Amino acid sequence: MAEALGSPSAYAQIVPRLRLLKAGLLGPRVKDLSPPLAEALASLRDTMYSGIAEAKELRLVERRLAQQYFSVIDELEGLAPDEAKELVRAFAEVKEVEDLMTLARALAEGLRPPAWLPSLEWSRSSIRDVMPELEASPSLTRLPDLLKSGPLRKTMAGALEAFSDIKFPEAFTWYSLSARLAAIQRALEPIGGQDRTDAEKVLCPLVEGWASLAAFQAWALRVNPRTFARALPQRPLCGVRWASLAEAYERNLSEDIASLVTELSKMVRRVKVEGRSLRDVMSSVRRSARVAAMRSAMAAFEGYPYSPALIAAALLLLTIDVDNLRAALLGIGLGLTQTEIEVAIV
Repeated sequence: MAEALGSPSAYAQIVPRLRLLKAGLLGPRVKDLSPPLAEALASLRDTMYSGIAEAKELRLVERRLAQQYFSVIDELEGLAPDEAKELVRAFAEVKEVEDLMTLARALAEGLRPPAWLPSLEWSRSSIRDVMPELEASPSLTRLPDLLKSGPLRKTMAGALEAFSDIKFPEAFTWYSLSARLAAIQRALEPIGGQDRTDAEKVLCPLVEGWASLAAFQAWALRVNPRTFARALPQRPLCGVRWASLAEAYERNLSEDIASLVTELSKMVRRVKVEGRSLRDVMSSVRRSARVAAMRSAMAAFEGYPYSPALIAAALLLLTIDVDNLRAALLGIGLGLTQTEIEVAIV
């Protein structure tokens, strides 16, 4: 008989690893990194990121960070109860779908496929198998047939439909937001009751952030309201009223951005939707969503530990930590000022 979800015995192996992972994150210490790049990397030797300390080029920094990130996901998937394995994989799938849309956009622009993408370092990568084919014969129309993953094929079909309607390669960047929402929804489906409620609570700031960004990017691209509505989840997630969001988008498509800001700010509870320009609004949404997500993740570590919420919290904190470290090291390597680097760090 299967163990009950959320029972101490089901989570006995993974909870200590999650606490150890959280304890090893850099957190605010990432802001202490300073030029030159070699010294910034050397200062990581006594941290969980010691594997990148010997990287000599920014290209290697990115690759080794990706390798470490996906190795943690693989490890946690092996430790997680069956009901929570999809939740662990969702964090990798979100990265993979971002890379798939990056690949599709490059092909739509008539460019060669990128030489490297972060999710190629994931042991379950579906994109890795298609890269040799695309390098030999770059073709956007062949991409769906080359994908073996059912969810990725479905995502690609939806993205191509959106591209056919929008006519701009930016359609793929926009559609990646919808695909991220779908990955989170799939991950939560095996989880029920209070465990699902608690896991959603951790992830909802990201869900609200992606949904808001999808609306603003669609507004900028003048996406057809029907196309926008089809791209949204069809089932409840984090209390977002998808039909209401689609209606608000349609009402404000021909208005200025302030009108859409006003409506969306009333529809989301966890992120800040504010600003006068599209750039300011999207920056506000991105930053506030990540700040709120960090808070919800930290709160999960203060609650009942034998729950998928703790898995979501640890992986969310890891994702933000890796993103912050990447931004700091790339900023240092590119000669950005400390102020410019801190803007990119949560």
